[in-house]
Amino acid sequence: MRSAVRSRSGICCVCVAALLAAATAGAQSIEAAATGERLSLTEAVRLAVANNRSLATARLEVEKAEAVLAASKTRRLPSFETTLTGSQLVTPVNFSFPAGAFGTFPGIGPVPNTDTNVTTPQQFSIYASAQVTQPLTQLKRINLGVEANAATVALERERVREQQLSLVNSVKRLYFAILQTQSSVTASDEAIALYRELDRTLDVRVVQKVALRSDALNVKAKLAQEEFTRLTRTNTLASQKEQLNQLLGRDVRTSFVPEDVAGIAAVDVDLDAAQRQAVDQRPDVREARLMVQQADLDRRLKNAERIPDVGLQFSYMSNFNIDVLPKNLAAAGVQVKWEPFDWGRKSRELAAKGVVGNQARLAAREAEDRALVDVNTRFRKLGEARALLKVTDSARVAAREKLRVRTDQFQLQAALLSDVMQVRAELADSNDQYQQALLTFWTAKADFELAIGEEVLP
Repeated sequence: MRSAVRSRSGICCVCVAALLAAATAGAQSIEAAATGERLSLTEAVRLAVANNRSLATARLEVEKAEAVLAASKTRRLPSFETTLTGSQLVTPVNFSFPAGAFGTFPGIGPVPNTDTNVTTPQQFSIYASAQVTQPLTQLKRINLGVEANAATVALERERVREQQLSLVNSVKRLYFAILQTQSSVTASDEAIALYRELDRTLDVRVVQKVALRSDALNVKAKLAQEEFTRLTRTNTLASQKEQLNQLLGRDVRTSFVPEDVAGIAAVDVDLDAAQRQAVDQRPDVREARLMVQQADLDRRLKNAERIPDVGLQFSYMSNFNIDVLPKNLAAAGVQVKWEPFDWGRKSRELAAKGVVGNQARLAAREAEDRALVDVNTRFRKLGEARALLKVTDSARVAAREKLRVRTDQFQLQAALLSDVMQVRAELADSNDQYQQALLTFWTAKADFELAIGEEVLP
């Protein structure tokens, strides 16, 4: 009898060893099955910043704003306008000059001395004119326009920076989500290996009539459920990798294997310093301040429209095939353009610009408050993630010790094989929860960096 017990105990010990080996092999099979390049988080961020199409589109907006700024600066220089008109007279042009039309001179007499008709026949005629104008009083309005365009360039750059920070955060979050899903798939593989071994063992025991068939059916149901769970997690993992490839600006079918992130390090955060940094560096706060600057420049530009337009002007005109008119005319002078009475239109438009400025200042204050609230919220989330990591680490250590104790009890025939399997499943779940908590911490840290407007690469 004792020999039979020892034999059964030895068989069960072998089963436990095989079970643990199967679980380890299941975990390793994920790494072996995953094919493709090794993709680190640093490389993923670099590829996204370099190749993301939405970010490239935002950078083109900066180039467009810079081109508009360069064009506005040229308005300070003299403007050249040339006109060339070719036409065919519909009817002849007749010029009549009576005798003495140009006066009577001693020794010459009247000019012309008789009535004279000058006719321009129906022929093709050309008129050419050129004009050069140098603005003077308009320079104030032009300079204000240049400043407004410079503010637009700065605004577009902040928008690019905001989009880049958001992109880096999205890459980090998706990268961590892939690692979380991959950890869940590994946990499912270990659970499937455990259920399969337990199913095989219970099938033998049902035949030996030392176990109930209902227990065996229950294990089969759990095995089927776990296999379905693994399928959904695998599909989620594939979708997440495709989304990350899209963010990286490359073929979504590119296969890759993410690298594990490092363990948690001590993170000391000065909340007051983080709040000051957020108010100074967050792109949305900077954008709001630039909007205030733009509104002020727009108001000053509208006020400058009251100044008369005064400029130096030089003009030249020439015609061909018109015999009576002079061939060349040149003139230089000062051009003044002013609207002395506008029925109060400019005053009302100026008042509207002032309202826009007040709205922009309120929006800037709201952006600052929103930034502070966001930083405080992310700071608390980061603290919660750090605390959760400690909890899951303690649970993982406890589960590992519990497995050791249960294995020793089984070897002394003080515990059942199913008890060992259950504890082994609990350890796998504890390891998965620790990995989930670790990645949640890094995600919270990435969100906190985004909240303070810090461009931190991994």
